[in-house]
Order: sequence, then structure tokens, then C-alpha cells
Amino acid sequence: MIRSRNVSFLCLLFLCAASLFACSTPQSSAPQTFLYQTDKAVQALLPIRPDYPDTRFAIVSDLHFYDKSLGTGGKAFQEYLDGDRKLLSHSEEIIAAAMEKISKERVRFVLVPGDLTKDGERINHEGVVKTLKKLEYSGPRVYVVPGNHDINNGAAVQYTGDDTKPVPGVSEKDFEVLYHEFGYNETLARDRDSLSYVLEPEKGLWLLGLDSCKWKENKPQAHPLTGGAFSASTLAWIESQLILAKKEKKAVLAFMHHGIMEHYPANKKFYGQYLVDDAETVSKLLAVYGVRLVFTGHYHAQDVTQKEFKDSGDFIFDIETGSLATAPCPYRVVEIRNGHRAVIRSVFIEALPSMKENFAGYARDFVFNGTITMANASLDQYWVSKKQQPLVTGQVAQAYCAHLRGDEKKPDPVINTEGFGIWLRFIAWMQKDLINGWWTDLPPRDNDLTIDLATGAVN
Repeated sequence: MIRSRNVSFLCLLFLCAASLFACSTPQSSAPQTFLYQTDKAVQALLPIRPDYPDTRFAIVSDLHFYDKSLGTGGKAFQEYLDGDRKLLSHSEEIIAAAMEKISKERVRFVLVPGDLTKDGERINHEGVVKTLKKLEYSGPRVYVVPGNHDINNGAAVQYTGDDTKPVPGVSEKDFEVLYHEFGYNETLARDRDSLSYVLEPEKGLWLLGLDSCKWKENKPQAHPLTGGAFSASTLAWIESQLILAKKEKKAVLAFMHHGIMEHYPANKKFYGQYLVDDAETVSKLLAVYGVRLVFTGHYHAQDVTQKEFKDSGDFIFDIETGSLATAPCPYRVVEIRNGHRAVIRSVFIEALPSMKENFAGYARDFVFNGTITMANASLDQYWVSKKQQPLVTGQVAQAYCAHLRGDEKKPDPVINTEGFGIWLRFIAWMQKDLINGWWTDLPPRDNDLTIDLATGAVN
């Protein structure tokens, strides 16, 4: 007889991302109406569709910079790694390799949609600032917004053998001062209720840097909130800037940490806090005003998803870029041509000075084996035998790694249950939507594609 369980905790069994809070229910904070729904003067502006100026830029996300002086050995650090699949010990070298490659891409600017640091440690922020200054010195301007790890993070620690010790973090004011060269000193407008801003990186192009994080709600000596949301006042501010962009005939791009739509079936069900609260409302707001591309991060996967609103004919793309600190260690390059053609290319860091030949395999194995470790630990809590665990954990790790890289090719069957006992079959049945979701590549392609910004067609 199967023992009774609290089913809501079963979603923790195959946790492979950074957070352990994937099953929480997002709380709505969006206003019920917008001016585009009620104001005829605003509605008259909506058909204005200015061309995008020609430009070329890069996106690099979720750096999770880690200064090794905070510790890379001992029981405490290993326990952290056992529950988290970031390549922390190599993060500084990976970031440096990516920045060197980006400096040769002939891009005009670089977007960094949050999670700049491991856990908001001031020393790590200072390391990021130094790195981004070096990149800017090579040519491109750099623009950042915070991620959920970056501000008021009570988990900012150093590792000393078996123990951890708190280290200084940063407040929202500290963040703005530290990163004043990376967006905040050239804004056209600022939101009073968040660290969101607008600037003009190219003549005729406005960039919305949107702060979707809940740093105001973080508690001292506690892990930061993973989820994201915009307050009613921030949503009103976003709309005011979109209206102004229409009046001034500016094309608009946006970047933020949290996703604005599901990147795989059951994304919201299992990992709702990786989407901004009221994602449907947010994506509709941006789409109505002609924002076609929103660049996001947070989930550490290479994934592009399109949303179409049939009632209005509007569409929008959520272009999620994976983490530099997690295999396959990607960045993206985007080139906009002829007013409406966006060519998107993915680049992966496959070699480091310290590992010139085997880094890509090492990084993939690190995530794959770490995912197995995490899944085994969860299965231990549910009395799945050590003999049964390997029958499923490798399949989970394979699905997760496939989603991280993008352009997944679903196997048949998605879960091979050969040899599963009754209890393991039940566990697998409970998780089938998640594993199937990771293998399901929602259109369009994820890594190399061309988008018609006028029609939404993808080649």
C-alpha cells in the first residue's frame, strides 16, 4: 500500500534549477485596466509602428560572478554545490572568456538581464563592475538590471570549512551607485517604485530596462525571493513610457530578469516563480504597444517562445538566454536590419584558458551529474530504493540538460519505465508533465533564428 503524501511537495523531487520554491503560487499585483483599454486618444496611437533602426547587440545573462576568496572548498561549500548546479569555481574565468569573445563581436551594446552575482555579495558586485568596465573599454556600452540574487540577499556568505559566515551585501541604493555606468547614468526616465529605466541606445530605439524583482520583500539572513512582479505603479509607469514612445515614434525593446510567458508546457505549474506575476497581463501590455522582443534570463535555459494575441493581432517574443555559469554557458548576438528583420545567433563558451579542450564536456557533466545528485536526495526522502533511483534520475538529468541547451528533440518514450517498481511508477507519473515539458520545444527555434518584427514570421 502506498503511504500517504502531501502531493504538493512531489514537485521538489526533480528540482534542477537554482530555487527550491518552484511550487509557490504567484500573487497578483497588476491593475485591472490600462489606458490602452479605456482611453480613445491612446488607442489612436496604437497603429503607429516605427521601424527599428539598424543595430547589433549582445545578451549575456545570469553571470553569478563568484570571487573565489569567499571559499571553494570544505563541507559547507560542497553542500551548496550539491543543491545548486552553477559552475561557481569557474565563473570568473567563464565570464572573462565570454567578455573577450563579445568584445570581438562588433556589437553596439550589451544587455545583462540580472543575477549578476552568486548571492548579492558586495565583493562579487565589485568584481562584476570591474569586468563590465573592461568590456565597455573595448567598445560596447553595457546595460544591466538586477536579478533576484542581487539585492538585499540574506544568503550573502563566505565558506569556511564546515561553516558559513555572513558577508556584506548591497541595497537597492548601493546597486544603483555601483552600476551607474551601466544604464543608470544615461536614462531618459526612471521609475520611482523600482530600478526600472528607459534610455535610447540608438537613435530611434528606446530600451526598457525593467526591474521585476521582489528585493523589497527579502528578509535578513534568509534566501531571496525567487519570484518577480511589477507593482501597479510600475505597470502604470511602463505604460506611460510606451505611450510616449508612440508619440515620439520610437521603436522599443525590453529586457528583464523574469520570463513573461511559459517556455515549456507546465512551466507555470512547476516553476511559476520563474515567470513574472500576471505574465499574461505584462506580455499583453508590451505587445499592444508594439514591443516585439523582450530579453529575459532567470531559468538558465536557451529558449525562445512567441505569444500571439488573436483578438488584436499583436505578438511578442520572450527570448530567454541561459546562464554563463551553467552549461552550455551561452550568450546571444542580435542584429536588426532593414527596420524589421532580427537575426539572432547563439554562441557557447566551449573552452577556457585552464581547460582548452574539454570544458564543454566538463560543464555538461557537471550539470548532468549534479542533477542526478539532487534527484537522488529528493528520492531518498520518498523511500525510493537506491537500486531504483538510477532507473529514473539519468532520464531526468538528460531532459533538464536538453532544455538548458534548447532546440530539444523529444525521445519516444519520454520516460522509459522499464524496471520501475509501483512506487517509482507513481512518482514518475506525478512528474510526467515536468519531464515532458522539458523535452517539448515550444515554437520557434531557440538558438539561431530570424524574426520578422513586422509580421512575427520566423525563419
